[in-house]
Amino acid sequence: MSATLYQAVAKACPGRVLTRDHPAYDGVRGLFNGMHDRRPALICLPSSVAELSAAIRAARDLGVPTAIRGGGHNVAGYGSVNDGLVIDLRLLNRVAVDPATGTATVGGGATWSDVDLATSAYGLATTGGTFDTTGVGGLTLGGGIGHLMGKYGLTCDNVLSYRMVTADGEERVVDAAGDPELDWAMRGAGHNFGAVGEFRFRLHPVSTVYGGYVAFPERVLAPAVRLFRDLMLEAPDELTCTLLLERYGPMQQAAAVVSVAYCGTDEEYRRTMEKRLRSLPVLDWRLETRGYVSMQLCLGRLPFGLRHYWSARCVEALPDRLVDRLVAGFLNGRFRAPFNDTVLIEPLHGAVRRAPATPTAVPFRDAAFNITGMAIWEPAEADGEQIAWARSIAAATEPYSRWGEGYINYGPDSGGARARATFGADAFARLQAVKRRLDPDNFFRSNYNLLADQEGR
Repeated sequence: MSATLYQAVAKACPGRVLTRDHPAYDGVRGLFNGMHDRRPALICLPSSVAELSAAIRAARDLGVPTAIRGGGHNVAGYGSVNDGLVIDLRLLNRVAVDPATGTATVGGGATWSDVDLATSAYGLATTGGTFDTTGVGGLTLGGGIGHLMGKYGLTCDNVLSYRMVTADGEERVVDAAGDPELDWAMRGAGHNFGAVGEFRFRLHPVSTVYGGYVAFPERVLAPAVRLFRDLMLEAPDELTCTLLLERYGPMQQAAAVVSVAYCGTDEEYRRTMEKRLRSLPVLDWRLETRGYVSMQLCLGRLPFGLRHYWSARCVEALPDRLVDRLVAGFLNGRFRAPFNDTVLIEPLHGAVRRAPATPTAVPFRDAAFNITGMAIWEPAEADGEQIAWARSIAAATEPYSRWGEGYINYGPDSGGARARATFGADAFARLQAVKRRLDPDNFFRSNYNLLADQEGR
């Protein structure tokens, strides 16, 4: 590390720069995915958008490889970089709620726990991550799947504006009126264009939901997946369910766990839904009327530091043949500690499938489900077999998918040709044009990169 770099960054973020010998360095640099044990030369923690701008300008002027870290939750480890600079946004975590306008201004380093706790005090919410430790920034810029998406759309559909810093170090407020092409690109591929210091979100009246989860035993795994599929294909917007094939409970039994979030008021529909869910043998029933924050916590929390490889695909349908393949693939995985191989199936329905009022670059509006093989483990010597297992789940979906990848926030490490296939040729060309206009040197490259084929990472 050069003294010049340290001096420039220390000037940008006085008193909040960590070198490798700093006692807080290892605690701050760690990522959600323990596969990416990266050691940046410096970590700086800006406490304002002005400091964020100064840090980006310093790194750009010195040609230093730079990563922007929000929550550090990205599976591909994009929130860090070896031997470069990490700009860690965790101090930009303020959440200001305006109940009169139904909006919230949220710092780019906030987590969904920060947002949910602040907005729930007013009986308000917006679509956020299903794990509350997820960073707001990364999730939003890649689309944003969550419990409220059937009714209120993806997280990015609820962004009103972005206060961001681009590669030239300039601060700008971006919205659909001022720069419609950049605003479009930010909604689905936004990691490529700058560092967001603040988001302004639209909020919705959500105080309680009928939700939680139902676990079905191993002997009915395939019927449970089919029940979930049929329920979601017919569901009103107010209902969003997801399904996990996982090992459940202290006995680590193979189970299909269906999370349920119903934000509607139709009691007759709720009773009908309950009856359908009880049509199969139940291992555990945890559905009740609960506060929205409780709903966000019902699936628990994944600890930082485990090894992860996730392989996602969007599919146009979930036919019985694919259901059987997914169940067989799940049962071929490894499940006992320190392993936890899981198949996640998320519906893309309701408001997600309809064109939002503000156009977005999100590529999967006409898909039916997002399916992810989630390999989670500890010992590094198991990397090969675990990665192969996750890829086998994705391979099972290929006949039913026309997208290069599924939800890009789950991608293990892609960009370039895969990004072209994911977004489609026309949208990819538009995204590249925005990227070249705002970041021709690919300063923001630690992401699902649009210029990976041309300039590399």
